[in-house]
Amino acid sequence: MIFSNSVFHRLLIPCSLLLGSCAITDLPQLAENDVPAEFQGPVIEDSQVWPDSDWWNAFNDDELSSLIDVVQANNLDLDNNRRNLESAQIALREAGFNLLPIPVVDIGTGASYSETRIDGLDTSGSNNQPFDLGASFTYNDILSKPANYDRAVADYDSRVAQVADVALNTLGTAASTYFQLLLTRDKIEASLQNVENAEAIYRIAQARVDAGVAVPIEALQQQIAMERERNNLRSFIQNDLSTRASLALLAGLTVQDFDVDGQTLQEIQVPAVQPGLPSELLNRRPDLVQAEANLRGARASVNIVRTDLFPQISLTGGVNASSTSLSELVSDPDTFLNINANLVQTLLDNGQRIRNIDQATLTMENSLNNYRRAVIGAFNEVEVLLSNIQLLEAQGVVAFQNLGAAEESFRIAQVRYEEGVTDFQTVLTAQNTLFSTRNSYLDNKLLQLNAMVGIFQALGGGWIAESAQ
Repeated sequence: MIFSNSVFHRLLIPCSLLLGSCAITDLPQLAENDVPAEFQGPVIEDSQVWPDSDWWNAFNDDELSSLIDVVQANNLDLDNNRRNLESAQIALREAGFNLLPIPVVDIGTGASYSETRIDGLDTSGSNNQPFDLGASFTYNDILSKPANYDRAVADYDSRVAQVADVALNTLGTAASTYFQLLLTRDKIEASLQNVENAEAIYRIAQARVDAGVAVPIEALQQQIAMERERNNLRSFIQNDLSTRASLALLAGLTVQDFDVDGQTLQEIQVPAVQPGLPSELLNRRPDLVQAEANLRGARASVNIVRTDLFPQISLTGGVNASSTSLSELVSDPDTFLNINANLVQTLLDNGQRIRNIDQATLTMENSLNNYRRAVIGAFNEVEVLLSNIQLLEAQGVVAFQNLGAAEESFRIAQVRYEEGVTDFQTVLTAQNTLFSTRNSYLDNKLLQLNAMVGIFQALGGGWIAESAQ
């Protein structure tokens, strides 16, 4: 006798209809004003919509691109990420199998005997017990299985988004640390210039003191300024080592085996980016996708506890075939079929099931608020970054102009002081202005680059969610 799949269908259709009446919880939605129609930030002309998945190439720096490749291959957190994703895939497959009945197949035979006689003859045989082939299945908690699977899918989507978020943050940190290292090297070069300028002024001041045309305090004050700049130089050299060590760790290497060739931040291109419609951000930012998946998981939990209000439906069945020989067992067995259904309904539980539904509903409402907070925060972050990019660009133009003016002011003050026309305080002021302006100019370039890394991350880094559903 052949056990057709149509038997399963006829048995499960009523259960599915009953389940449809159980899964009545709608997924809560964002408020109408949570997603703006468009971004208010300044429009960047001639720029692509949304970053690419290899957004770091937009900085047009070959060494940065090579470094990101090394980080992707060797970073220990990303390596853990890959294993976590494999674990999530295994868990989802397990949830898929749980939707199906649990099959068991076994084969056996009756008793047999063997005998060794005194005269040395061995005999053996069977008491004609039949060979048995059995196939059975169990299918428990039928009503809750789809909701359990929905929760497993939501958990998987959440894990995938979490993995993408960790990767995005890790690569963003690598890019920012690389920029910080190049800035440190720029500051080492600027500090060398500061020391050279301070030493030049000190020699002039000391010569004027020796000639009796200046008081010793001028040389002493400049000596203090000169030593301060030398200490700054030592600090920047130490910062170079510290930043290289941080970058080496991201690349999965020791600092002894790691270095970068780049020496300046000034050659790094500041890219442009133009975000698309705000509604698209909901599927492009991993943290938003994770928050939405957590909401779906909370909704599934409500549906699961709602099934406790209905009977617990279980099916068991089996097919048994028997024959006195293996050949007959395959060709013409005696076959028996049995299917049993079991319904269990809790009648009185002092309101425990209702309380469970209330608790799950409160958790779902909290998840909705968490999702809304993440969404609103993401849109606000993009708006602030877009405005900040425009501000930093304008400040960069002013910083470049100020640096030129400060260098010229210091040159004039140095010459006039050497000629005895300008007092030492004017030179000291011009010197300090040059040093601080030079640092401000360098810092602005780093801020612009980090703002671009930030906007790439805020826009999801080219990632797009693909649900397991």
